[in-house]
Amino acid sequence: MSVEKIDTKFVRRSTSAIVVFAIGLRIVAALVWQSQCSSNNTTLRFGDSHSYWTIASNLALEGRYQYGSDQSRIFRSPAYPLFLAPLAWGERWFSEQSAQVPFVLGARIAGCILGGLTVWIMMRWTRGIAGTASGIFAGLLAATYCGAVGMSIFVLSEAVATPLIVLSCWMLWRSTLLDPDQGGSDFWTSQRWLSTSCSAFALGLACLARPSWGLWPGLALPLVAFASNKQVSFFWRNWLLQGMFFFGILCCVMAPWWVRNYAITGKFVPSTLQVGASLYDGWHPGASGSSDENMAFSIEAMQRILREEALLANASSEVESTLEWRIDRRLQKEAWAWARENPSDALRLGLIKLRKTWSPFPSARELSNPLVVLWEAGSYLFILVMSAVGLWSLRADCRRWTEACWFIAPCVYLALLHMVFVGSVRYRQPGVLILCGLAGIGLSAAWDRFIVRTPGETIPRAELSADRAGNGTDAVGSRASKKS
Repeated sequence: MSVEKIDTKFVRRSTSAIVVFAIGLRIVAALVWQSQCSSNNTTLRFGDSHSYWTIASNLALEGRYQYGSDQSRIFRSPAYPLFLAPLAWGERWFSEQSAQVPFVLGARIAGCILGGLTVWIMMRWTRGIAGTASGIFAGLLAATYCGAVGMSIFVLSEAVATPLIVLSCWMLWRSTLLDPDQGGSDFWTSQRWLSTSCSAFALGLACLARPSWGLWPGLALPLVAFASNKQVSFFWRNWLLQGMFFFGILCCVMAPWWVRNYAITGKFVPSTLQVGASLYDGWHPGASGSSDENMAFSIEAMQRILREEALLANASSEVESTLEWRIDRRLQKEAWAWARENPSDALRLGLIKLRKTWSPFPSARELSNPLVVLWEAGSYLFILVMSAVGLWSLRADCRRWTEACWFIAPCVYLALLHMVFVGSVRYRQPGVLILCGLAGIGLSAAWDRFIVRTPGETIPRAELSADRAGNGTDAVGSRASKKS
């Protein structure tokens, strides 16, 4: 059997083994988590999980997409409730009560399978950049990272949004590669067209699961220009066309949600009508940088707005749109007004949120188990250290730093976003999961330096570059060879 066939067989077996291990680890964690929930006489421990399940139950039972009253019809984005709806529908066949353990456990296991798919994507992505060994290490890190396991099992929208955003980033990275079938001479190749389409489609679905990704193209598309070959003809014109094509696909995916929201409110609502509450959560008198678990600030603000609404109703004044839209708009205005009047406090809160989001130790009351805290902190710090090693290992070639930017950019985006909105360890998890790709490169370099080689042994740079180019495993080397 040839070396190429042996390598291919090894890659397939190792990839399959790591994906199966990732799914198995998540299923075990889901069973343990569900057992802990049952011991605390609950099925869903997070308030957000209850809201998603309630919307899914209302949709499955009555065909109404709402949370609570009919005044709350754009409370959550639709992707995750729709994902849960078949389980909620099956649940109502067997019981009148909502959130029964077997069906909630089914949602957790479905999240585990999606988590395994995410690990597979990270392995493929990293292998395309830095070779088989880096891909395997990236897969192991993504499979065992505590935050990634948690987002698969908690019945939160990240279970759906994270695989989609990882897929979108991978496809957008692929759009910057030259198409070998066309000799790399044309900027707008079939590979670029297909990769851009897949990336935009996945991002649209991710935004319908987690609206916070809606601003991601503002960072991602400039990165595409930075990473692409600017030597091709009419580069900037074609890059602009690519961006327009990307936004066109994105808008087509989200259009049904926009049309539905406009039919309800008479206004353009791109995501949900909880943006105002989320913004007010982070910017209001007495804000701490964390989400108010009892939502006391929000309840007080809404009661005040409702009292004012009642006075307007008694005065026979016309009101604009729906109550849900008006409350959202008022909370947005009051949050921005407070930030403008208190810029130093807004900046101080931003730094507090930055610390809360990127602290090694989770502070959520539901995650107080010492073993979980240590697992999260240990795996998170190890990924950061290995990512630094990965950057150091790429220092000899500036073109290779472009590849590292793809793994770092989501962390930068989430850090900036949650300096405005509330900060929490939960919100960093997709970024850290993508960072596993760079950490895999660093771990591979450390393994190669300290484990595989004997002390003092070196490999000439020319030989190393030839080996990478010959095996076709280094995307940067492939680009360089095709530019000439």
